[in-house]
Amino acid sequence: MNSAISEFARVGFHQAKISDIVANAGFSQRTFYIYFENKEALYMEILENWKNKLIQQFIIGKNDPNNQTNTRKRWEEIFKFMAYNPDYTRAVYFQNPYIEEIRKEILNSLIQIMTWEQENEYLRKEVSIGILAESTLATIESLTLRYVLNGKESSIFLAEQISDIYINGVRQKNHK
Repeated sequence: MNSAISEFARVGFHQAKISDIVANAGFSQRTFYIYFENKEALYMEILENWKNKLIQQFIIGKNDPNNQTNTRKRWEEIFKFMAYNPDYTRAVYFQNPYIEEIRKEILNSLIQIMTWEQENEYLRKEVSIGILAESTLATIESLTLRYVLNGKESSIFLAEQISDIYINGVRQKNHK
């Protein structure tokens, strides 16, 4: 799997060759076809695994009564996950020919989680869950691409900044 992830990150799904993947992994194409029907099957398994792990980061601390700690911890774990293996993140998210399908699944998971949070009074009732979920996903994508994958900022710093914005807003408290 690691060889495939590296190859998909290096050249993208369409340019990746099974022969290069197996050569880098140290086994034969015959062995590859015992486990996978084709390159797409391998890629889809990698993709499903990554997507499920990312979605798990969204539910961290879901029942924590301290909303501020919960929000910061969740953002931190999301950015740590994205940074853990940059090739993995690039290959399955930013160089993904199936990205729109994956985005919809992630967005639906966010909507479910945020709806639960709104029903349990963690989020204000007047907040549009659809807009909040979409803006959250866009924030994850943008900050991961600009700061996480290239190591410009730490997961902790980004989590602190984003959770502060989400919880406290951006306006000065004493501004008229």
